Amino acid sequence: MQVGAQVEGRCSVSTTDMAFGVLDTKNVTRVDTNATVSVSCAGLLTFFRLTMDWGQNASGEQRRIKNASNDYLPYEVYRNNNRTQRWGQRNSESRTGVILLGIGNEDFEAYGRLSGITPSTPKGRYTDQLTVTITF
Repeated sequence: MQVGAQVEGRCSVSTTDMAFGVLDTKNVTRVDTNATVSVSCAGLLTFFRLTMDWGQNASGEQRRIKNASNDYLPYEVYRNNNRTQRWGQRNSESRTGVILLGIGNEDFEAYGRLSGITPSTPKGRYTDQLTVTITF
């Protein structure tokens, strides 16, 4: 007789990609874009906090996207549309929320800004991977 159980977490997080698109380095110095972070929780009342790491290519706390030749471009993720409140790992840089009665999702916009683009920026596909963590 096999006995088992699968225990699911009370909350889950899903995200959309943050795509800065195809860039014309002659005419662009920075690019803004958005992504969505969605939270779903079960239970009567769930308070939660969302934090975001610095990414796989960070230098200290500077997020960077990287191409196959190890060239980097700095970018940042913000909690507000004005792009003045960074979304990071500290409590002061996090997002918080509440889900009542385990009904529906709560969505948060992540506002991205890519900068440092010049006509001499090396060509290539630049990427990074961020981890969003939920604490409840």
